[in-house]
Amino acid sequence: MTDTQIEKLLQEIKREQHTSSFKEDEEFISYIKDGEYDINKNCGTEIDYNKDLKARSLLKNYVLYADYKRLAEFKQLYGAEYALLQAEYYKPSDL
Repeated sequence: MTDTQIEKLLQEIKREQHTSSFKEDEEFISYIKDGEYDINKNCGTEIDYNKDLKARSLLKNYVLYADYKRLAEFKQLYGAEYALLQAEYYKPSDL
């Protein structure tokens, strides 16, 4: 994602999750980048989070759980969503 897209997503997350104003934006930006990397890596492709609203929702939930230091719980609860995205973005090879 571009810096502009990350900033837009950051504002959306802060609005939706009613985050504390004393938290630094850099912390949330780090969570966004970590979540983007994790989801893309597990799906095997770069996802456009502005077009794929399921992936965008998963990313926002990743940020929420990361903020509360509950990523292990997130992985358990959202494993099915990861699998759905993997199936959606699966590209068979000639091998």
